[in-house]
Amino acid sequence: MKKKYLIMLLIFIFLSSLFCLPWLAVGKTIEFDCKYPKYSDKESANKTQDFNLTFLIDTITKKAYMKGNNGIADLMLIKMDSEGYSLIEITATGNVMTTAIDTNLDSVHSRNSIIIGKLTPTQNYGTCKIKK
Repeated sequence: MKKKYLIMLLIFIFLSSLFCLPWLAVGKTIEFDCKYPKYSDKESANKTQDFNLTFLIDTITKKAYMKGNNGIADLMLIKMDSEGYSLIEITATGNVMTTAIDTNLDSVHSRNSIIIGKLTPTQNYGTCKIKK
């Protein structure tokens, strides 16, 4: 009887641990601190600015977030491999923002906005550092 109880207890512990494992998984988060000192818009290229964004990527859940001057936004992580990262944000108003970060940590952040019925595109050029 004790042996049967012990076997049932071990099976219960084993099955319980299987269900708990996803909760124990700890993702590795990569934080990119990106600075975009140059940008282009419809009128001209190579304008200068002080514009920074922070991107957070969880490599386990494949979720991505952006911290900017308007708070935190959920992003779609389109690509994450040895060549770099591609991220898309769709704002509450339906505008599309894309960001690419390559293996050299060069980055482009593109804003494709329509404001009051008019296209207002910008392309921001910069570099990122991985925060430790």
